[in-house]
Amino acid sequence: MAVVLQPGDVYAGNIKILSVLGAGAFASVYKVDVRGYDHPLALKLTREPVTTSDAAQRALREITILRSLTNPHVVRTFDCGLRPDGHVYMLMDYLEGTTLNTWHSFDEPLHPAQAVTIVHQACLGLAEPHAQGIVHRDVKPENIFVQDNGQIKVLDFGLARSWDGSPVIGANATQIHMVVGTPHYSQPEQLKTRVLTPASDVYSLATILYELLSAHSPFHPDRPLNAVREEYREKPVRWLHAHANMPVIPLDSIPGCEHLPTALVDGMMSALDKEPEVRPQDASAFANILGEVLHRDLGIPVAATLKLRWPEGGVEERLFLPGSYRIGSGERCEIMLPDHHTTQIRRVHAVLEWSGIPNQPYLRPIIGDGSVKIGDTPIRKPAELAHGESFWVGPYELSLVM
Repeated sequence: MAVVLQPGDVYAGNIKILSVLGAGAFASVYKVDVRGYDHPLALKLTREPVTTSDAAQRALREITILRSLTNPHVVRTFDCGLRPDGHVYMLMDYLEGTTLNTWHSFDEPLHPAQAVTIVHQACLGLAEPHAQGIVHRDVKPENIFVQDNGQIKVLDFGLARSWDGSPVIGANATQIHMVVGTPHYSQPEQLKTRVLTPASDVYSLATILYELLSAHSPFHPDRPLNAVREEYREKPVRWLHAHANMPVIPLDSIPGCEHLPTALVDGMMSALDKEPEVRPQDASAFANILGEVLHRDLGIPVAATLKLRWPEGGVEERLFLPGSYRIGSGERCEIMLPDHHTTQIRRVHAVLEWSGIPNQPYLRPIIGDGSVKIGDTPIRKPAELAHGESFWVGPYELSLVM
């Protein structure tokens, strides 16, 4: 039986409906008061009882993924489950603001610093799931939320799955030969290999950033984006053809974009490459490119100082830009710490994520052997760092001064 709740209704005995925030084909979202919480929450509730395996998998995928994430640029989940009436529910952050497609009409370019900041924060929101082998698969303006305070959060992981074999509920869903996500922001590989990786999300993020910066599609230099979008509204398959076959128009050839920083244009063109292997391989890598542009080219004071104290003595100071940085002895680590134990496997010990001032950095341990500590306390789950607070990765002491 379908459940449609109205303001004033009480659901599950302790959830009072304050207002209806939105409704889709699969679920409705409500602003609610919940006994035991001193602030409003958002309730996401399936419209129909979950009776099919596909519907159950979609709901459980989002629950499984969101409960594992701690990044400030994704929505926190406080409680979730399957009700006796067959409806799946999630109690999440209630967000003040609106989605990017409502916040901006895409009829004119945004200021470059503002556009890059939005997508940079979305990258940081996806960096953590990407590090866990999870690809979102439906990155689009409707799933990027602009809060009233300017902070960005990534929404709706219902189509996400593990791309590397990790046990995410419903991993076999990709075997269905159909387009995943939204054609407007799909990737060339949708019509080729059908294999979607974190680099696929990077392509979608870059498409959004291109449109924010230029108010044009990457494939149609002579027509505004909204005109093309209206033309393709009834024939969305034309977006698939454009992504798979049409060349990307260099961003700096669009009127008004001639003076964009070279590093930004080059990074964008790389992220929009038809071949996934050529793109930044995950949202963390793309975030680091955009953080560099914000600081060095767009004059946004986003840098901090990373202090690194060596075991043998001495302190090194490094410029630290917003982004997601792997710390350890592995070859892919952005913060490389030489391994003094030559028999030890080279690996990533922790990830340091920072979305820029005024936000605090987060330290996420990757291994649970006690080698990652804040002060003298080993940590085994992500933790927020206070200003200048020291943390340890093995014998190395580090701190971030903003």
